Amino acid sequence: MKAPHETTLMVVEDEYLVAMSIELALQDAGYAVVGPIPSVDKALEAIAGQPADLALLDVNLAGHRVYPVADALSSRQVPFIFLTGCDGTDLPPRFADVPILVKPFSAKNLLLAIGRTLGQELPRTMPTP
Repeated sequence: MKAPHETTLMVVEDEYLVAMSIELALQDAGYAVVGPIPSVDKALEAIAGQPADLALLDVNLAGHRVYPVADALSSRQVPFIFLTGCDGTDLPPRFADVPILVKPFSAKNLLLAIGRTLGQELPRTMPTP
């Protein structure tokens, strides 16, 4: 099990303010961050070129579903968490076991979800909700 400072997370999010907020929370917790990546095509390129330990995927990227990215990550056995403004009940059945964070979420809940997914201990200092 890697510690946060040894872990690289990919952020695939097209909303600038949300992406920056996520990136800052991850960096504050000690994670290395790839992204934010705003589109399916760019995310697929990043997956091919930069390994990540886990990815955070906004389900809707400028009107396009992120499922090709999720499939590419699955084929490489890279875990991911869906980020969505909906409840996630409309996800394809193949993603039934994928963790979901419903927007808006706190930095604390984000870090808890990442820790659970990767089996990591929580950072010593957690952001306040």
